[in-house]
Amino acid sequence: MIEVAVCDDDVKDLDYAVKLLHGIFANMNIEYSIQPFLSANEMLSGIKKIDIGILDIAMKGLNGIELGRRLKIKFPNVKLIYITGYEEYCMQAINDAHAFSFLCKPLDDHKMQKQITEALSGISNTVIEKEFHKVMDSRKRKYPSVRLKLEDILYFEYIKGQRKAAIVLENEIYECECVFEKIAGELEQYGFVVNSRGNLVNLSHVEKIKGFVVYLDNGKELPIAQKRIVEFREKLNEFLQRNS
Repeated sequence: MIEVAVCDDDVKDLDYAVKLLHGIFANMNIEYSIQPFLSANEMLSGIKKIDIGILDIAMKGLNGIELGRRLKIKFPNVKLIYITGYEEYCMQAINDAHAFSFLCKPLDDHKMQKQITEALSGISNTVIEKEFHKVMDSRKRKYPSVRLKLEDILYFEYIKGQRKAAIVLENEIYECECVFEKIAGELEQYGFVVNSRGNLVNLSHVEKIKGFVVYLDNGKELPIAQKRIVEFREKLNEFLQRNS
């Protein structure tokens, strides 16, 4: 269960943030709880457990930055995401309160989802799943859909001329109907990166890169296109730093 708390002294902004979060978590198929608070003192007295805190900075009384400091003392592993209508507060949030990230109002659904996804990647026991449609397994059995844990997927490989992709796991390979570019775009935020035309790799399973070859933790070797090598290395480094 992921415990999320949102604090904003503006009722409309609070309700909107909570609505966005419900949509984001529902699509991830994660057990979660969201608690809304209208003041910092209300949150400090009412919160018992928290994994992610969404805090408005410019609140009356105890502001979001001071609230963040106190939450960090009580819950050292909490991921803090600050929201503000004043961009000048953003660097203060990062420098003074060790914010995980910040978002400017009005909140953007895509940007909120990206920050939540990155926050979840640093929380243990978080399982994110995705549903794939019109699927066939390695024994040629067909399913209307299957739901797979993203952490179990090693890579995707496009099947030319069929509008299908192979979903490669450690001990199973599925085929699903898809638009490859759409899958690549949807899964980029979860650490999947295109290494060559028709290949999409889960960076969490990358063991090393040598030359133009990426070595996975199951021993599989995949080529990296020359034009993608620089970008692939950069994204791998960013992924490792974010999850270190």
